[in-house]
Amino acid sequence: MDGTIQRYGLAPPTEDDAVTMLARVMGVDGATRAWLRACGEAGVDRRKVHRLSPEELLRVAEKLIIGTGPERAIGTSLAVRSRTWLLLNREHAGGPR
Repeated sequence: MDGTIQRYGLAPPTEDDAVTMLARVMGVDGATRAWLRACGEAGVDRRKVHRLSPEELLRVAEKLIIGTGPERAIGTSLAVRSRTWLLLNREHAGGPR
């Protein structure tokens, strides 16, 4: 599962999107700390993975949601975007709804 869903013009969420959103409200250092913490808690090894899948991004987002402050809101936004992309992609591919 990869790429923009043409019917909706919705690109898959990316790690860059998430870190950029965090950095806007937390600064670069705070965003990096929050992201690495959430990745660790989600079991995503950043040393081995070069590009996170939407499923992995959703797992990281769910860890951000249980954080405090702005990372909770960013995590919620990332989770909604990830779930939406996954659902629409599944429907687009003819899978179950």
